Amino acid sequence: MFAEFEAKTGMTQGPTAMMRHEHEQMRNLMRQLLDALEAGDKDKFMGTSETLMILLQQHNMKEEQMLYPMAQQHLSAEAPRIIDMMQSIVVE
Repeated sequence: MFAEFEAKTGMTQGPTAMMRHEHEQMRNLMRQLLDALEAGDKDKFMGTSETLMILLQQHNMKEEQMLYPMAQQHLSAEAPRIIDMMQSIVVE
């Protein structure tokens, strides 16, 4: 969806750039959680999980209040095609 949004609006350094950055932060925190779990470091695990929870809450609010309304405004005509494309993506 991000690529479609950027192509349609020309905004490549706006909300989608922030979402990508936050997605990478969340992936990094998930790796840290796995490392803490493997090391048996309960304090590190709990602290990292709290950080992840806060980031996710803030991230979801930005998506729901900013990105989704903007995407609906600019991409509603292409919604069926974008949904089909997103459903075909395999996540490893």
